[in-house]
Amino acid sequence: MNKNKMGLMGLCLFLIGLLPVNVALAAQPDCAEVRAKYQCPVEKKKITLSFDDGVADVTPKVLDVLKREKIEGTFFILGNKVDCSLYTNDCKTNPQSEQCQSFQLCQQRRQTLSRIKNEGHMIGSHSYEHDRHTAIPLAMAERNIQKSRQILAPFFTTEPAIFRLPHGDGWFNQKTSPQVMEALKRNKFEHIGWEMTAFDWNPKYQDGDKILDNVMNQMCSGKGRVGVVLFHDGVFENEHIGRTFTADNLARWIPSMRCAADFVPLNYFKKNLRVK
Repeated sequence: MNKNKMGLMGLCLFLIGLLPVNVALAAQPDCAEVRAKYQCPVEKKKITLSFDDGVADVTPKVLDVLKREKIEGTFFILGNKVDCSLYTNDCKTNPQSEQCQSFQLCQQRRQTLSRIKNEGHMIGSHSYEHDRHTAIPLAMAERNIQKSRQILAPFFTTEPAIFRLPHGDGWFNQKTSPQVMEALKRNKFEHIGWEMTAFDWNPKYQDGDKILDNVMNQMCSGKGRVGVVLFHDGVFENEHIGRTFTADNLARWIPSMRCAADFVPLNYFKKNLRVK
């Protein structure tokens, strides 16, 4: 091969190497257009991203996005998703069994949970079961709370440990049903709610940018809001499969959110939390 051909090939490879960077840059939104669309002020809001119902198969994809975007998120974990004692470890004697496969998937979820902690995100409890805690006997609700602590204690990242009630039940209605929040206090948990929700659990919003619209409209319309945004990485009814639509689109939504907000960790808002 002569030098001219080699030079041309080198130039082509160089340009190909630049292509992903250029594509990524082209994908950045026009922030003036974004702010105009959602009527956002020029001065940015402060928000923190949180994710419920994991750990799930898509959680590593969510973590990849947060790492690339340099965002510290908060994950509220269902204790039963990482309680591997629920499954019989018969992998040596019966590796094709359903119990063995479930056990191995549980081990994968625990590894992902360790990754969440190692990459600097906050971890809290979403209870042990995804129950409406005011709709079950208080003793059962308290067992859920306590059992989640037993399973998740090695992974908690704050003192006091943080907790989010499934469905917000016991938090939204704490004036009429104060017993659940009192049980959390007895068990030395700090409850964390949310100021904005993506409604990403609802199939009617899992289309195009409707989920982004939900967040941006809450953040920008009227006086707007600051604080915690509720997303989901897991599906509480499912052992392992997570919120695929959220995980697949989060990387595309974050640049638009960044046009109107700065991402901050949870303890920016919750000054009493000591990060361990």
